[in-house]
Amino acid sequence: MPDADQVSCGDLAQQTLAELVEDLRWTVARLPIPGDQEAVHDTRVALRRLRDAVAGLAPCLSPGDRDRARRLRLVERALGPLRDAEARYELMASVLGPVAVSFDRRDDPLASAVYGSTVVPGAAGAESGLRGLEARARGQLADTVAADISREREALLGGRTLRRLGRLTSEFEVNTNAQSRLPAAAVAARQLPDLFERAGRPHRGDQALHRRRIRTRRLRYRLQLFGPALAEEHRRVVEELRRLQSLLGRFHDLAVLVEWMDENSRRGNHDLRPALRRLTVRVELERQAAQELAEGELSRLDGSGWWDAARRACLG
Repeated sequence: MPDADQVSCGDLAQQTLAELVEDLRWTVARLPIPGDQEAVHDTRVALRRLRDAVAGLAPCLSPGDRDRARRLRLVERALGPLRDAEARYELMASVLGPVAVSFDRRDDPLASAVYGSTVVPGAAGAESGLRGLEARARGQLADTVAADISREREALLGGRTLRRLGRLTSEFEVNTNAQSRLPAAAVAARQLPDLFERAGRPHRGDQALHRRRIRTRRLRYRLQLFGPALAEEHRRVVEELRRLQSLLGRFHDLAVLVEWMDENSRRGNHDLRPALRRLTVRVELERQAAQELAEGELSRLDGSGWWDAARRACLG
């Protein structure tokens, strides 16, 4: 690759898109492997990065290449339900702990007074205490998510999505146009100011916070795309955005999990509904903490004029 000030849009397109397509091929090859729990996530990330690269390099690509962005989005969406179910399972395990039925009554004084501190499963008249009920509720949630994962995985392996992915990776070719000799730095200078402005726009409410997550991710991907044509300082900006995106992503995932658990608490076993609600409250507290962390970091960046300073550092 030439020096930063000599990198053309066409050079960047030829090298970067080829690398991203190769990354996508590897992640797609991992999808049928049962034990690879990160394959779907990595494939969606690879699709998203490739789609963003096609959009960013559109000025020097042929119309046929630009049309591929739409096909990439459709396949990425098709993988969404499976990845969402996997994320729910992982997040529940991290917040609520592993599934393990417990009949320990030491946290339930009333039950302990009647049955003692420990109850043998199946004993006459014995019912689970608070911990046991929560363990059963946690198991019910885990069973529901596991069934969702199994159903979505079967649909992926037996449906058209996997075949579409195979065609996309095998047919993808980079075709540049007459503007391919444009300096990549000039193309970046047209796009990045608007992306910085959008990502740094103040938010109000949870939905706006979710939009900032998407805009932050889009800005990070675009900075990584044009990295060879940007000032060296862009690397520190990318790392800051990566950290912010992680905070915003955890808040979003927990918010989605709370909604899903709340819905399941209304549909689940009547005896377990109080326990399901308690588990939901526990996740809601985690969501509130994640929101405070994310909004605190955004307030620090917004209040210090970081977005403008970062834009100047990247574009020199």
